[in-house]
Amino acid sequence: MSVVKILVPVSGAGRDRFALATAFAAAKPFNAHVVALFVHADPREAVPCGGLPLSPDIVQDLIDTAAALEKASAKAARMTLATLAAEAGIRIVAAPQTSGAVTVSYDEVSGHLPRALDREALLADLVVFPPIRETDDPEIQEGFIRTLTKLERPVLLSAEKPPETVGRKVAVGWDGGVACAHALMSALPYLEKAEAIEILTVQNGAAEGRDAESVVSYLALQGLCGSRRVLERGERSVAEVLLETAADDGCDLLVAGGYGHSRLMQSIFGGVTEHIVSHPKIPVFMMH
Repeated sequence: MSVVKILVPVSGAGRDRFALATAFAAAKPFNAHVVALFVHADPREAVPCGGLPLSPDIVQDLIDTAAALEKASAKAARMTLATLAAEAGIRIVAAPQTSGAVTVSYDEVSGHLPRALDREALLADLVVFPPIRETDDPEIQEGFIRTLTKLERPVLLSAEKPPETVGRKVAVGWDGGVACAHALMSALPYLEKAEAIEILTVQNGAAEGRDAESVVSYLALQGLCGSRRVLERGERSVAEVLLETAADDGCDLLVAGGYGHSRLMQSIFGGVTEHIVSHPKIPVFMMH
């Protein structure tokens, strides 16, 4: 199994650096190709609907200002990509290609980010996002949710400290649920290349240890060696326990299920998934 194409939505903001650096590190074990995707919004949408009528000159000024901001953001995204690629010794190419090293290309499309990801992420092995918080642009929030739950594509969340490696030592958060099983299966390309694998289960009942042992047995059938640990929750949330333990153990990747409960029962800003997507201490591989 392998990873050949990694998609990274970029916006020209400072956090592009974290997502791109994480994508480069995640691509390295496979010499994969990285696509940096910038989505241009229609500047005409900057004109408010309803309210008092606006003169044609004011409308045009609003459109021109929005277009200028979009142009500046795209330029910033390209500059960040060029800088990071040069620092990492990664070649920028015009289009995706297979080679004996990591390559990266830059692509611009028009529309809304969630809809653009509906198209572009379908044929990507992994989609890399920066940490996502409640105060972020609703489009990046929706793009993350749709990629994870509607498209059912693996997502990699970057931490705010660019990693040197991704997948050298992997922690797998396990609760015996379907989302965790999907994440485990999707992460097998990284698990196959890992030097060490830890199965982490947070104590909530009597069956967790047995469930974790079944993961160790499955990995053994894959020719992989994993160890298991059952962790005490204490006063912390499950997400805090998983993230802190994985980081303290020197892991450079945490594999976790995303949105194990119905979206009607759990919003993005509630539960284990929310804490993980907004506070990743290390890169987090997620699958719904």
